[in-house]
Amino acid sequence: MDQLVFTRYLYPTIDVKQSLLIAMLEKQSKEALFWAYELYYSGDEKDTFAYLTKIYESYYKSENPDIEDKLFSQKKHDCLIGSIVLTLCARKYQICDFLKEYKAYECKPMVHEPTKMKFIIYFKETDLVEYLTILPQKGKTRLHLNRVCKYSIRRQYNELFESSCEDYQVQLWYHWIYYGSRSPYWLDLVEDYGGLPNDEKQDIDFPNDDLLEAFYEHWGLEPDEQSKELHNKLIGNYPVEQLSIEDFCEKFGGIPKPVIANTIVFVNKTAPKLIIRQDNK
Repeated sequence: MDQLVFTRYLYPTIDVKQSLLIAMLEKQSKEALFWAYELYYSGDEKDTFAYLTKIYESYYKSENPDIEDKLFSQKKHDCLIGSIVLTLCARKYQICDFLKEYKAYECKPMVHEPTKMKFIIYFKETDLVEYLTILPQKGKTRLHLNRVCKYSIRRQYNELFESSCEDYQVQLWYHWIYYGSRSPYWLDLVEDYGGLPNDEKQDIDFPNDDLLEAFYEHWGLEPDEQSKELHNKLIGNYPVEQLSIEDFCEKFGGIPKPVIANTIVFVNKTAPKLIIRQDNK
């Protein structure tokens, strides 16, 4: 669990990243925006831009070289996240470069029809309101997660992306604030009450009981008291069935290249002759 970090709404950060990528490849722009701003407003601004840049370079750049200067070279600001996500969701992509570089898997790229009109979609400040952090209502903190967690995490490609497939139920129910404090968002809130992470206990130490009670009065989200449906949104319905690299190709357009096998055929016993026969597998 050394890499586990919970976001502002208690999603595992690594799974948020994967959910963002899959939503973008599926062209689910509203969901992709939710995941992108879940990362961004959990305090990982630089990391969010870096991850979107990585997605662009691995999947979109070969088909969309024009975007690099128009978007990725711009001064970083809140609305730029939305502009990048919306524009990429509307563009064509290839998965083969990613599979070759990171999985040593060869496939043929999709053949796209040329597109004459390629637009940059600009995200406005008025669009941003929907993705700003919503704070718990006083006396209703227990209801907060059900109010803000709009989408279910995507964990079916964890093996493909070599990330953890472990069940996070114990961490979510009993140690959520410790793993939350690994994100800047929750760490700032904990420190406002004098709290310090305790690695041995996987908990937060507060200076006194009054500050502890004050923190949980304002921020006690009580994930252990939530419904099964909400738990599945946050951490998945464990164990999550994993999809293969072939499933990934079939869904997102990679065409596996046939493997050429060499076969030795002996013509006769006295004069063996090497014949190369090509068998497509």
